[in-house]
Amino acid sequence: MISQFKHVKIKGISVVVPQKEINIYDEAEYYDNSIKKIDRMRKMVGFYKRRVVEDDTTASDLAIQAAKQLIQDMNIDINSIDSLVYVNQRPDFKQPATSFYIHNKLGLSSKCSVLDIHHGCPGWMYGLWTASSMIESKSCKRILLLVGDTTSADMDLSNRISAPVFGDGGCATLLEFNESEWNSYFDISTFSDGFEAIMTPAGGTRLPLNIKNIDNDFNKKLLKPIKTKAGHETTLFSGYMDGLAVFDFTINKVPESIKKLMEFAKVTEQDIDKLMLHQANKQIVQAVGQSAGFSLDKVPYDAFENYGNNTMCSIPTNLTYLYTNKMDSKKKFICSGFGNGLAVVSGYLEIDKNIYLSGVKNYKKPADYVSKEEYLEYWIKKLEG
Repeated sequence: MISQFKHVKIKGISVVVPQKEINIYDEAEYYDNSIKKIDRMRKMVGFYKRRVVEDDTTASDLAIQAAKQLIQDMNIDINSIDSLVYVNQRPDFKQPATSFYIHNKLGLSSKCSVLDIHHGCPGWMYGLWTASSMIESKSCKRILLLVGDTTSADMDLSNRISAPVFGDGGCATLLEFNESEWNSYFDISTFSDGFEAIMTPAGGTRLPLNIKNIDNDFNKKLLKPIKTKAGHETTLFSGYMDGLAVFDFTINKVPESIKKLMEFAKVTEQDIDKLMLHQANKQIVQAVGQSAGFSLDKVPYDAFENYGNNTMCSIPTNLTYLYTNKMDSKKKFICSGFGNGLAVVSGYLEIDKNIYLSGVKNYKKPADYVSKEEYLEYWIKKLEG
């Protein structure tokens, strides 16, 4: 599906990542303590550094700090925000939607609507498309789009396929109605026959953990560790990824989406400043870029190398990392997010030189932070009356 918007402008982007940094050279034990092996992996896949959450930090915590940073630095009147859109795949609560919690934490107006979107790696692009649709319809003039993910929280470090890849992050983006014409284009493609390729099988209502009878046979089987073909242990509550299926989807479907979008937008590779791809890894970024017809100098993977694949935050992380204090003129980008679903969301975005870009900021726990233990005690006392 192709969409065109003529009056939506991105005014600011703020990115927050956890302070804890893991350097691939600090994990030499997983590579037979061989620096040569690590160097080889770094050169081929792009592994270097990643940022991961500690303790109780949630995806919404990161997104809230990014939002507060954006509101403060841009001097935004919070009463002017018509809608809050939060894209995530790790909600704080079973109900209500986490966007209500964020709305409260930010002190937004009762006139501001809230919306949770459950999405993975294409999430920022999907959120931009959703927010742009709302603004173009004139139902909203100003939207705060938040995305956040903490993939590392349930990651087994011994899983050398996934653990070195994924980092965490939160991002806030301000979109506004623009009176003069300001074009953007989106292509959304959904390939649901591959919905099992990136998945967490258990924990929902399809494979629930029955807490009323925790020792029954179903629960025992559900919780039992499973030895994978790769040799590490996992459970059905951990993320599963069919690497070959995902790679095949990415190499074939993503370039196709980008080419279709560029044809519709009537732009060529020469018109585009950078191809900003979801930072899956260096190998995939470069392969997709070349297949889409771009020279490698236009296809950066800086965010992956320095922060890891922080899923839906990876494109805005790349943008802010590369362009903070360097946006000397209006830029034209092709951006493409791809993954869970399986889905591809590609977009042509024009970014004004006056956009606010935060740079990549470190997360700091706020003074009023409530730990899991404290929140548990709060609810016990609340229910006990």
